Amino acid sequence: MELVSKIFETLEINQVALLQVGLVVVLAFLLSSLLIKPVLRIFDERENLSVRPVEESRLLLAEAEEKARQYDESLRRSAVESIARKRRLMDDASRAERKLVETALEETNRKVEQLTGQIAAEKEAALAILRRQVSRLSAEIAEKVLGRRVA
Repeated sequence: MELVSKIFETLEINQVALLQVGLVVVLAFLLSSLLIKPVLRIFDERENLSVRPVEESRLLLAEAEEKARQYDESLRRSAVESIARKRRLMDDASRAERKLVETALEETNRKVEQLTGQIAAEKEAALAILRRQVSRLSAEIAEKVLGRRVA
């Protein structure tokens, strides 16, 4: 103890300085636990609220694009199959059979156009829904971040 007091005397450190150091350490711990950690937690929560919807919308867009690609592939496959079927029938058929093939071709083209229109409509509807959701989520995020209504 005597050695410690001699060191303090040599360094000109008195009990008030030690008390001040102790108070600074205690206040630093209190500030960290009562203010800094909750504020950092709020920042993390806000980041999660802004990043998660964007990632979900990207996922939904990717799913919509995948479905559109599958629809296009199915459409191509069905077109190729119908063309091959049509050619076989035309090679093997007589004039009466050719007339049936032409009827089948018209029906296939009508169905292909109908499916193309349906696929395009579904794709546009999905994209419109996603755009509205992204817009709405962006507005909600902005409102939460800013703490006021955004026009």
